[in-house]
Amino acid sequence: MKKNILLIPIYFLILFNLGCKKSPTEVVDNTQPGRRDYVWTVDTLRIPFTFLYRIWGSSANDVWAVGPGGGLDQTIWHYDGSKWKTDGISRGISPLAVWGFGIDDVWIVGHEGKIWHNAGGGWAESFGYKKNGFWVDFEDIWGDAPNNIYVTGFIDSGNVRKGLILNFNGSRWNEVTIPNIPYSFSRIRRGNKESANYYLYGYGVNAMNSDNVGLFEFFSNSIRSIYEASYSSQNWAFIQEINSNLYFVIGNRIQKYLHNEFIHVIQINDSNFGAQIYGRSSKDIFLRMFDGIAHYNGSNYEYLYKFNDGITIVNAIIFEKEVFFLALDVQNNLNLIIKGKLTEQ
Repeated sequence: MKKNILLIPIYFLILFNLGCKKSPTEVVDNTQPGRRDYVWTVDTLRIPFTFLYRIWGSSANDVWAVGPGGGLDQTIWHYDGSKWKTDGISRGISPLAVWGFGIDDVWIVGHEGKIWHNAGGGWAESFGYKKNGFWVDFEDIWGDAPNNIYVTGFIDSGNVRKGLILNFNGSRWNEVTIPNIPYSFSRIRRGNKESANYYLYGYGVNAMNSDNVGLFEFFSNSIRSIYEASYSSQNWAFIQEINSNLYFVIGNRIQKYLHNEFIHVIQINDSNFGAQIYGRSSKDIFLRMFDGIAHYNGSNYEYLYKFNDGITIVNAIIFEKEVFFLALDVQNNLNLIIKGKLTEQ
């Protein structure tokens, strides 16, 4: 059972005619269609035995990328607008996620329940979650404000695994008391314009001992399932916050969740769709494809960038005029940052 659970994140990293139906409950978006005139460049990082999984930045001149593996002095990288650099300092964290609120307020979380913070003067450990005999991983960090940050992951005794949530109130980290749910919570998001509730994506093992994916609604100490299915390309799931609105990907369908029901937004009838989206508005959404990057402008989608087999996008950060897509070239042991910049008008 444990082996199956541990393999699921790898599946999502390597794997991870368009209809639009408006609902009476859906807010009409009056923004202009997103532009598609990007100039593309690729930065290549060869880091032995290390793959960067998450990317975040306060601007196109202040971007962080993190990932586990290799030496502990090669897991945190920074882009200053011209070069990617690591300071070469070995730190006791194997990071899995990064989030922040400015150049002097950046957080990373990772294996063994570690949370580190950079307040502008360098990285320092902020918190370590420990429980004797248990393995703890933090897989995501996200917050609405510097005094309201959530970290999600799991705690595992070797026989039983359950989801874990921590909250930072601006001064200290506290564990959130929730029911025992046999999932690893690998993503948390909230759409501020739509709901006070947070939503989680998780993966686990179901009663038939097969891999499961699930979406959960979370508020205060209450948590409930809104979608669960056995893992497959038709059932995989993803959550994304775009312009303070929340979008859910289930298989090839992009949906909203309003008034306790999923509402259809877009269907991507393309087997290359990789179940992840990023964007600026409902008419400016980037689609992760297995062979490139596509774009939806509110009425149709088309490819903006294509790449060869063996490359997979794992994360992205979107700015006003620039986009950064973090990708892995596993066969050649390379980390790629595919950058798009809108042409001047």
